[in-house]
Formats: sequence, structure tokens, C-alpha cells
Amino acid sequence: MSKMQTDNPLLNSANHPRKPQGRWVLLLLFIFFAAPLLLVTLMHKLDWHPSGVSRGHMVSPVKPVVLPAGLADSETNAVSDDLFRDKWSMVYIAEHCDEPCAARLHDMRQIHASLAKHIPRVQRVLLTTQQDVSVLKDKYPDMVVLNQAADQQAELMQQFDLPDATAGSAQRVYFVDPLGNLMMSYPLAIAANDIRKDLNRLLAYAWAG
Repeated sequence: MSKMQTDNPLLNSANHPRKPQGRWVLLLLFIFFAAPLLLVTLMHKLDWHPSGVSRGHMVSPVKPVVLPAGLADSETNAVSDDLFRDKWSMVYIAEHCDEPCAARLHDMRQIHASLAKHIPRVQRVLLTTQQDVSVLKDKYPDMVVLNQAADQQAELMQQFDLPDATAGSAQRVYFVDPLGNLMMSYPLAIAANDIRKDLNRLLAYAWAG
């Protein structure tokens, strides 16, 4: 072989082909998208949560939240089956939104606004049997309000019942994870700042949502 042939990079590259990269790219993509959901699932399966003192009450075992068929929101729009999927949800439940309810909804908005870059990962949801919620929607236009179909609404609210607290009157804030599982609750006595600390910790450790 002549010197010109041995010095030609095109000929050398033919003799030494590059290693295939496609499989590594696919593996990295799988890890990027699947790892967060796998982590959250393992946290539930192993009953593990990040170190530190949790201010809220852990729901153990977690309870899947199933949306009744035909549910609508306060604007009569059909509610997707995926409402509690792919985002963390702060949920408040009140048969009628009285003064404690109004104060907690304000707290939830302040908590949400304080999350900075994590704001898109979280939604706020109010479940209520109160029919006229126009004032609430004017004040909190980005909050999901479910108040249609009283029988179906009751069916959904009951899924948040805990052994020591009936959801409709417990005045609690609930966390639903991006897999649709009820996993934390916060009585009225727990300060909004403590709820925010727990939520920030969850968002920092769990990449899902």
C-alpha cells in the first residue's frame, strides 16, 4: 500500500469503522424519561421517603384516585381521566367553601407561586358540592374546580377519606402524586410554610411530574 493510501483519513476510517452509537442514545433516552416514574414507584413500594422531618401525614399504603366517568368541571367541561396524572396535585375538599376553605385556598396559591421553576409541575384542585363558584374562579382562574354532578362528586370526594378524617369536612390539604396516588394529607393546624417545605422536598427528590 502506498504512503498516500496509508495517510488518507477516509481510507483509514473505512478500515476502522466507528462504534455504533444508536443503542447508547436509546438507552439514555429511556433512562431520562422512565427513571422519574420508576423512582416514584419504588418510593411507594419500599415505603421510602426523603430524609428529613415530614410535616404532613403520610397515607400508607397510598390510595389510587379514580375519576368517575362523566365528571365535569365548574365550566361544564369534561374532565380528563388523566387529571391527576403527570403533575403533582394540591387538593382541597369542602362541601361549601367557608372561611377556613377560603384561607386554605389562599395558602395553596401562595405555596404554588413560591415554587419558582417548579410551578408548571404542580396544579391546585378544589373539590366541592357548592354550585356557585364564580367568585372562586374569578379569584383563582388557574385552579381546577370540580363541582358538577353531585353524586359523582361525592364518589370522588370519598376517595380522600382517611380513618380519622372524612374528606368533606376535614379541612385538609392533600397531595396526589403524578401517578394518581393520594400520598400525603395536611390538617388545618399545619402551617402553609410547612406544607411548602414538604412539597419542595418532594419536587427536589422525585423527578416525575
